[in-house]
Amino acid sequence: MKHTVTVINNGVKREFTAEHGENLLKLLQNNSVNISSPCAGNGTCGKCRVKIEGRTSELTAQEAEKLGESALKKGYRLACRNAVYDDINVILDDINNDRNDNVSIMVSGKENKIEIDPIIKKAYFEISKPSLNDQQAFTEKITKKVNELFNNNECCKKISICPDVKPDIMRSLPAILENNDYNITAVKYLDNIIGIEAGDTSGKAYGIAVDVGTTTIAGYLVDLINGKKIDTYSCINPQKSYGADVISRINSTMVSPEALDELNALVITCINGMISYFTDRNGIEADNIYAAAFAGNTTMLHFLMKLPCKTLAVSPFIPVTAEMQHIRASQLGININKQGSAIILPSVSAYVGGDTVAAVLASGMHEDKDISLLIDLGTNGEIVLGCKDWMYSCSTAAGPAFEGANIRNGVAGIQGAIDKVTIDTDIKYTTIGNKKAIGICGSGIVDAVAEMIRTGIIDETGRILDDDELESDSAKQYSERVVTTDGNNSFLIASRTECDCDDDIVITQKDVRELQNAKAAVAAGIRILIKEAGIEIKDIAKVYLAGGFGSYIDTESAAIIGLYPGELKGRIESIGNAAGIGSIQVLLSEKMLANAEKVKNMIKYIELSARPDFMDEYVECMMFE
Repeated sequence: MKHTVTVINNGVKREFTAEHGENLLKLLQNNSVNISSPCAGNGTCGKCRVKIEGRTSELTAQEAEKLGESALKKGYRLACRNAVYDDINVILDDINNDRNDNVSIMVSGKENKIEIDPIIKKAYFEISKPSLNDQQAFTEKITKKVNELFNNNECCKKISICPDVKPDIMRSLPAILENNDYNITAVKYLDNIIGIEAGDTSGKAYGIAVDVGTTTIAGYLVDLINGKKIDTYSCINPQKSYGADVISRINSTMVSPEALDELNALVITCINGMISYFTDRNGIEADNIYAAAFAGNTTMLHFLMKLPCKTLAVSPFIPVTAEMQHIRASQLGININKQGSAIILPSVSAYVGGDTVAAVLASGMHEDKDISLLIDLGTNGEIVLGCKDWMYSCSTAAGPAFEGANIRNGVAGIQGAIDKVTIDTDIKYTTIGNKKAIGICGSGIVDAVAEMIRTGIIDETGRILDDDELESDSAKQYSERVVTTDGNNSFLIASRTECDCDDDIVITQKDVRELQNAKAAVAAGIRILIKEAGIEIKDIAKVYLAGGFGSYIDTESAAIIGLYPGELKGRIESIGNAAGIGSIQVLLSEKMLANAEKVKNMIKYIELSARPDFMDEYVECMMFE
C-alpha cells in the first residue's frame, strides 16, 4: 500500500509517494528535503520536528519529552519517530531549513604571506622535429627539455613522466606533436610530468582547496599562475542526514554495508557541484584545474577516499592511513583534469586530522619560536600547543552544543539565529541577517550563559537560581525571566511574540549543562597539554581560535564560561577557516606542502582517554569560576 505525503515548505508544496509504514524522516531525506537531524534519527536531539496533518504514529514518552507540551499542542511531531500510515501533510518551519543559502559559513581566514612556488607548473616549448639524424624518442626529448627549463642546478631531483599517467600521455603524444608543429605545453606536478597539451596553454592553471568539515564544506578556486584566490564556495555537508557527528556516521557504516558508498557519493557529488560552480561562474574549463588539496578530520578524509572507518571509532582508534596521499583525482571521481592530482593532507591520529595540520600551517605557529595555543572549535575540539621546536595535540569530545545541537532552542548559524546576547539595563540580542529570531546558535548560547554568570543568574555550579534566590540588583531585575520549561528552571531570552517561531527562546538548565560539558572538555584538554609540555599558562604568547565557531565566538564570553584560562585574555586572535587557508597554501607552495608532512611528524598526540588525570581536570573545569 502506498500513500501521498505532501510537504509544505515556505508555501511551496511537493508531493512524494511513501510505502505503508515508511519512516517519515527517511522519506524526507531520501527525497532531498532539507531537515535537521543531528542525532541521525535516534530521537535524541528533537531537531527534526515538523507539523503533521493526518494520521501519525502513537506518541512515545521520549518524543513527548523532546517536544514539550507547547509544541505538541500545536501539532508538532518528530519526523524520525513517525511512520506514514495514511495520506498526510507535513509542514516545515524555517528552523528546519538548513539549506545552503540560509546558513552562515566561515570561508575567510588569516592569510600569511608565503613565497609563491605552486605545486603545478607549466612550460611552453618546441621540440625538434624527428629526422634520420635525430631519432631520439619523443618522451626522452620532452623529459630532457623539461629538466632544462625547471632544473637550474645539479642538485635538483630529475623530473620524469608520472608512471600513473604515462600510458595515456604516450598514446596521445604523436597526434599532439604532429598537429601542433611540435609546439607543446608540459604540465609538471612536483617532480612529475602529468600532462602534455597542444600548443601554448601555459597561462591557464588552477587548483581547488577544500575543507571537508563534519558540518560544512568550504572550497576555494586558486589561480596557480599568479597565486590569487579567485572564488569561494560553501555548503552544508550533505552527509548530515547520517548524523551531526562522526561517530553517528561511522556507526551507520557498521550497520549498513551500503552506507560507506553513500557517504562517499554524497561528498564527491558535493565537490563536483562545487567545481561546476567555479567553472561556470569564472569561465574556465575543468581540464585546466590540475590539483585539489583536501583538509578535513580523519573520518571525513576516510569517507572522501571510501576507506573503512570502523577502527576509528573503537579503541585503540586506528586509522587506515594517516599519511599524505597523492591520488589521481579521477580515481576518486573528482571532475578536474583527468591526469590531475588530489592531495589528501596528512592526519596526526584518528581524531586530529588534516584540517588541524592545515590550521597549524595557516597560523604559522610551526615556524614561531614563541609558544602558541591553537583551538579549533567545531563538532569536535582539536587543540595544538607548541612552537617551531615541539608540538602536542589532543582532541576533545566537545559535542555539538557549540553548534546549537542538543540545545532546546538551538539552531545552526542560519538566518534568524540569535548570535550575540548582552544583559545590562535590558536584554539585547542580534540575529544573523537581522531577521526575526527563530532560535539561538552556538555563539549566542555562549554569550547568554556568560551574561547569566556575570549577572548572578547562574551560580558557580551552573545552576539557574530560583527567582527568590537572586541576590544582585542586576539579577533581581530579571527575576520574571526565570521561568519553568519542561519542569526545570530556564531563562527567557526572547518571547514568542517578538520571534518568528511558535516557542519562547529560552536557555534551559539542560542547555547550561550541555555547554558546561562542552567547555569543560576543551578546558581540560588545554590543561593536559600544558601539563604534558611542562610549561605554565604565562608561557603561552598567543592563542589562535580557528573554525567557524571559533571565529564568531566573543572571546570575553569564552573566558567568562572558562573555555580557556582567563589569564590568556588579550592574547587571543581569531584566524577564521584556517583549515581552508592552509589548504590554499599547500597548492601555492611546494615548501608548505613539505611543511604539512613536517608538522604531522612533529606533533605528539595525547590520547585523553588514556590519561588518568583527565577526568579530574574535566570535573574541575565544569565549574564556572
